[in-house]
Formats: sequence, C-alpha cells, structure tokens
Amino acid sequence: MEKPALRIPLEDIPPEGLRLEFEEGPELLADCFPLKKPLSARVFLKKEGINVKAKGRVETRVELSCDRCLERFEMEVREEFEVEFRPVASLPLQEETRLSAEDLEVIFFEGNVIPVDELVREQVILAVPYKKLCREDCRGLCPRCGKNLNEGACGCAVHRESPFAVLKNLLKKTSQAGGR
Repeated sequence: MEKPALRIPLEDIPPEGLRLEFEEGPELLADCFPLKKPLSARVFLKKEGINVKAKGRVETRVELSCDRCLERFEMEVREEFEVEFRPVASLPLQEETRLSAEDLEVIFFEGNVIPVDELVREQVILAVPYKKLCREDCRGLCPRCGKNLNEGACGCAVHRESPFAVLKNLLKKTSQAGGR
C-alpha cells in the first residue's frame, strides 16, 4: 500500500471532504525527540470557502528526558485536534493584531497546498508538557553529589538554609549598627 502524500493540494479535497489515515516514522520529529512507536494519524479535511477545516487524532509514544533527574522515560501521546487552515493572503495588513482564542486554532498556509505533515507534527509537540517529569513525585538529583534521589538517599549532609537567611543576617547587622 502506497503512503498518501502529507501535503494535500486544495483541488484534491472533494466537496464532501477528504479522510486520511497514515503512519509516519521517526523522521517527522527527529529534531525534537525520538519516537518509540510510529506516529499514527487520522485527519479529515473539508473545504469551507477559501478555508479548510481539519479534524483528527494523532497517537504515538515519545522518549523524553526528565527535567529533574535526567532519566529517559516514555510518554504516550493521544491528542484530538480541530483547526482551521486559512490562506496567508487572508491575513489583515495591520502590523499588530490582537489574537482571539479562536485565532489560536488557525494555521496559515501559502499557495494551494495544505501541510498535513506540519499539522500532525505540531500536535505531537504541543502534547508534550513544558516541564517533562518521569513521574509526578520525581525527587531529582542531589545538588551536591548528583545522585538520582529516586534511587535512594545519597549520604550528603542535608543542608537546607532558606534563601532568605542572608536577608535575616543582614537585618541583624543593620539593627546592631544602628543601636550603637
């Protein structure tokens, strides 16, 4: 079975809409993070005047690095989306424009081709949280010796001084100098 092209010319979208189902390999997100399972996507495209509505779902598993302990872990991605493609020519010619919540679900395209590959790639990237944690209660690394604290205590003396302790000491010195 031949894989469908992921850039769809507008004239290839019939009035009743176009349904696409495909799998993509790791090359689609190679510059972001490794895929541990092929990305599968279902996308339905429907023309509405000069705009194209896209609705669908992406599924894959990505490999990430925990922001606290640096361990590698896998995350399942299952995202449903609904966006509207609009031609760049339909943009207002103002320098600054305030975006509405509706505008955030719009993708502008040039020419007469809908970039389905970019849409699918973007959905996976948006599904990955900004702060990537292997688990919610990840304890991270010891700031002294670098041991992964999820594997047990390290042996370094616990030194927990408030970052405001310096201010407290400064306040004491100031009050002592003023009381002379």
